[in-house]
Amino acid sequence: MKKFGDMKARFLGIHDLMKFRVTEILLISTEYDAYVLEEDGQLAEQIYHQFNDLSIPFIPRIHWVANGEDACEELKTRAIHLIITMSRISDMSSFEVETKIHKAYPDIPIVMLSYDRLIPEMIARIRKISCINRVFHWSGDNRVLLAIIKYIEDQQNVEADSKLGVQAILLVDDSPAYYSQILPIIYTEILTQTRCLVLHAMNINHGLLRVRLRPKILLAETYEEAMAIISKYRYNLLGVISDVRFPMEGELNPLAGFELNQRVREMIPDLPFLLQSEELENAERAIALHLDFLNKNSPNLLHNLRTYILENYGFGSFVFKYPDGRVIDEANDITSLERIIRDLPDESLYYHATKNHFSRWFRARVEVEVADKLRFVDTEQVGSASDIRAYILKVLNDYFRKYQSGLVLDFEGLSKKDMENAFIKLGTGSLGGKARGVAYMNVMIAKAQLVDKYEDMKVKVPRSFVIGSDVFEKFIEENELYSFLATNPTEEAIAQKFTESPLPIATQENLRVLTQHIKCPLAVRSSSILEDSRILPFAGIYNTYVVPNSHADYEVRFNQLADAVKLVYASVFYAAPVQYAKNADIRIEEEKMAVLIQELVGERYGDLYYPAISGVAQSYNFYPYYPLQPEDGTVSLALGLGKAIVEGERVYRFSPAYPKLNPLVSGPKEYLNKSQNAFYAINIEESADIMLRADENYIYKKLKVSQAYKDQSLEYTGSTYSAENDCIYDNVYQAGPKLVTFAPILKYNRLPLTQIIKDLLSLGKQSFGTDVEIEFAVNIPKDASKPKEFNFLQIRPMVVGREAFQVNMDESIESWCCSKRTIGNGIYQYIHDIIFVDPETFNLQESVQISREISELNKRLFKEGRRCILVGFGRMGTSDRWLGIPLTWEQMSQALIIVEVDLKNLRPEPSLGSHFFHNLTATHMGYFHIQYDNEAEGIFDWDWLLKQPVLQQTKYVKLVRRQEAFQVKIDGRSFKGIIYK
Repeated sequence: MKKFGDMKARFLGIHDLMKFRVTEILLISTEYDAYVLEEDGQLAEQIYHQFNDLSIPFIPRIHWVANGEDACEELKTRAIHLIITMSRISDMSSFEVETKIHKAYPDIPIVMLSYDRLIPEMIARIRKISCINRVFHWSGDNRVLLAIIKYIEDQQNVEADSKLGVQAILLVDDSPAYYSQILPIIYTEILTQTRCLVLHAMNINHGLLRVRLRPKILLAETYEEAMAIISKYRYNLLGVISDVRFPMEGELNPLAGFELNQRVREMIPDLPFLLQSEELENAERAIALHLDFLNKNSPNLLHNLRTYILENYGFGSFVFKYPDGRVIDEANDITSLERIIRDLPDESLYYHATKNHFSRWFRARVEVEVADKLRFVDTEQVGSASDIRAYILKVLNDYFRKYQSGLVLDFEGLSKKDMENAFIKLGTGSLGGKARGVAYMNVMIAKAQLVDKYEDMKVKVPRSFVIGSDVFEKFIEENELYSFLATNPTEEAIAQKFTESPLPIATQENLRVLTQHIKCPLAVRSSSILEDSRILPFAGIYNTYVVPNSHADYEVRFNQLADAVKLVYASVFYAAPVQYAKNADIRIEEEKMAVLIQELVGERYGDLYYPAISGVAQSYNFYPYYPLQPEDGTVSLALGLGKAIVEGERVYRFSPAYPKLNPLVSGPKEYLNKSQNAFYAINIEESADIMLRADENYIYKKLKVSQAYKDQSLEYTGSTYSAENDCIYDNVYQAGPKLVTFAPILKYNRLPLTQIIKDLLSLGKQSFGTDVEIEFAVNIPKDASKPKEFNFLQIRPMVVGREAFQVNMDESIESWCCSKRTIGNGIYQYIHDIIFVDPETFNLQESVQISREISELNKRLFKEGRRCILVGFGRMGTSDRWLGIPLTWEQMSQALIIVEVDLKNLRPEPSLGSHFFHNLTATHMGYFHIQYDNEAEGIFDWDWLLKQPVLQQTKYVKLVRRQEAFQVKIDGRSFKGIIYK
């Protein structure tokens, strides 16, 4: 039998279950009978409510006809799945209709529904009519109609579904009047159980799976029919409910139930078996044989049957008892079951384990793999009660890990245990691009079995919670914010208005629960429907907020988290994304925002909190140097939070193909001067009760590397510079200034970081069908007994342009700028303007003022609808003012070509891993890098540019315009670019 062990496989197999559905029913009856069923029984309403409660989109439709002739005509016009006939059984000629229909349509089951009390002789005669599937008795209880529909579906589906682990209950009784009473009771309990399971489902798919995996009910009227079912489905049975007197070997046998019980005990010793009878002598015999028994004459029969089902089939709560029956506690779901087992008295644990109660409870929840592991716990092999407890808890822990791995769970109904290793969705709508990428890689990491592949390091996605995009729309509409935004408010006014507006009530409740369960800092990140898309990444355009989540009052923590979500929403309407959208020729109104809330990866050092390593890896390297190849990729690593990387500050770069290859520096002293000299962290205590502001940088602390040395967090990442020897020692135990070199990992492989990065880049590239960039963080716990963790944070496709057509360069035409270090692909024309930083007045100390002046000239071009070439020194768009010009996106939105020029004392590496450059390539802008004093790699004719006509000038910046357009060519394959005079 195939078992649904793999959760992803189970969800993919949903549509292989219950393939036969009764959606079209043909009712053959008198008009009065139809009226009785419809009005007195409220047939349609009953069926609707029973099915709708389970969110099943297959609600049967009933077509009524009065006679056999009309039935035949109806069968010609539509597909019918079930025929119910209410012909009077006393009129045996009525079987002519059923026989005729069955002959023409042998695959359509026919059920007879009778008002008449059926005597044994009549039942025997009906059984000889092969066209009748079953006869049911109508007593006015409309639930029998639901039972008929579900019984026929079960009968048709059981053979296929049982191979996928679906369970079954066998009812053995030859009385239509009795099984017409009992079947509705059993189905009612099954549907009640299913509703409960759906409420505790991980997500919609899991809920649908549980609906389709509900136990089936099989019906047998004879001993031989019962044994055939038991033999065929012995591994799928939850239990047998049997009459005592029914046909055996063609004759009515008064002890057939006892005979059946004996055979079942030989085949399946632990299978629950309930005998029922009207004869009291059978009760005495059952008690003597220690068999479960119900008296059919009891006024409490139906109640007693329901109680038996709940207690023996694992339905409802798990009731923990002592062996003498005293109740200890009860568990409503698997999470509470696991919690209670931890402290359960030994005698109760031993009792339930040896009686197979745990296994049966899981089997009723269609968790067959867990049920099999918990079945018949061998106390001699397992040992003491503590060993039994440890074994059961391990099975449950494996279950939690397995079902959470690679899945997006729905937040509603989840407990703290469910949140431990999960990707959880709050609300409805899209996950957004960023969260979708994380969720997808969460699935792929589990599928590729990378979680525990590497020695001494676990690969995982940090606990993640996504607020669906529908919540954004509801928030905007409920607070009437579109009319407010139509007044063109400032960014400060937008932030204030959004934070003052309440989130939808359901979202508030969810976030309150979240802040009670999660106690570490949280990163609240944008995940718009356009973000990280294959065409337009919107990388870094929206804001990300870090919430300390450390205040003693969870209401304060909730308010901080809610404000962060609302500020992410507000950032949709800030100048940068609005301008970016215009450049991309889309309307910002098309944008919808989901929000990704992730545990901030890190360790606490006193009041500080930060990870040992943050990183960005790209599967394609724009600027390889020998022996590197573009396809080898490139990685940027930083101590502390990843802000240093995405903002284009000093970090460590290497190729995963050559991790031991040192950076291109002249010697140890230059290495010291160019290495990362500061890192980002957050101060937990200082920020505990902070009020969130629109500026997302409010919480970060920029600290010297010496602080990390004090925190003893440099063991895996640091080295020491010795001024005395002018050398670098690859450890932090020598005297001297500390460097961030990652040598213990990259040179001595103390952690398998390089291999993990290679595997994830390969997996991402294969999955996306293009080159990718990933973000990650590595946590190295101070407690050496805890596993080190590689946390996957984000993935996005790279838009590199090299796959486009080759651009032919005409080097005979005079140019004023050329470079072999470019990004882009194509021919850029119709550019008449150049904004450039004047080399004669440039002062790095004034880089912030230079940004403002560029912004002023950029606004003029925006109003005129003109694009330009932007020329500056150092890094453009860096957050570190000492590495270049700290422009924001809206300050340079009209640039079509960006040229970064090095100076003798300003030669930072291009920040090609930053969000800035992702958006540059995604919007088909061109990029040139001009190295200092290296004409082989590129030239820049300042003399020519300074002679061009100046349209407008500020203190540090000039705007040049000429009537004849500039032409720019960039070949994305060779990385060569030329700007012609």
